[in-house]
Amino acid sequence: MAYCIDTSSLIAAWEERYPPENFPKLWDLFDQAIIDGRIVAPEAVLDETEAKAAELHAWLKERDQMFVALAESIQVRAKEILARHPRLVAAKKQRFAADPFVIATAIEHNLIIVTEERPTGNLNRPNIPDVCRDFDVEYISLLQLIRTEKWITG
Repeated sequence: MAYCIDTSSLIAAWEERYPPENFPKLWDLFDQAIIDGRIVAPEAVLDETEAKAAELHAWLKERDQMFVALAESIQVRAKEILARHPRLVAAKKQRFAADPFVIATAIEHNLIIVTEERPTGNLNRPNIPDVCRDFDVEYISLLQLIRTEKWITG
């Protein structure tokens, strides 16, 4: 399987749940999945980590093969997503600009999205899972990724 990971999962893993100093084996497994091309993200995810998680951002910058360029097909798909769900990105709600690109990348490359966002059930305030349901895109949490990949760290 291959995955498109959202900023929320990266930050949750690095800063909240599995810090590298405590879970080095997990990050080795994560790194290998990146090298193997099984975990990717749009460039916008890297941009989001710069202001939110400096150490994570530095780690990700060393793994540039992970980041999918915003090809025209992804940009067109992101516009389609935003046309149907304009509230996915709303400045006053502190929504993140990467979300439509995460979904578009997953659609274009037939990937499973990894996100810590939960569905709101309200398309006036959608999160990634709400939009995934509308576009028939599979999504899982970080813990589900670890279980699916059968990563053992201890």
